[in-house]
Amino acid sequence: MGASYWSVRGRFDGDPDGALATLKARVFAENDYLWQDDEAEPPDTLEELQETETFQEVGTHSVLDVHYFIGAMGEDDFGTIRPLTDGELVEAFGTEEPSVAAFDELAKENRLPCDPPRWSARCALLYDGDTAVELAIWGISGD
Repeated sequence: MGASYWSVRGRFDGDPDGALATLKARVFAENDYLWQDDEAEPPDTLEELQETETFQEVGTHSVLDVHYFIGAMGEDDFGTIRPLTDGELVEAFGTEEPSVAAFDELAKENRLPCDPPRWSARCALLYDGDTAVELAIWGISGD
């Protein structure tokens, strides 16, 4: 099947790891991921999913495939999520504090800045005025 591009966004309350956990729980609960094992039913819990051979070998083509944040200047690796730099934010959105609407517009048009290697992602905080209200994560994963 090959890798696929995906994006997700959700509430941000100042804790990136907490927001990531919430996004993963939502994606899993809503079955908003690809399950590629025709011989088995999808697992009942996220923890069970992460232990399956299918998950480990081909992924889910979703935020479930990335696991931890690195710095904006960090080196991409398997499962990493790198925030856009201020320059990348301005280039993509015209501001260092993009709105939810600006993100949705670029996502709808498949124009999000997406240069990560397979099995990694980019992220950005989304703003309402001067307040960060959501975290957006997008990337490429799956085999």
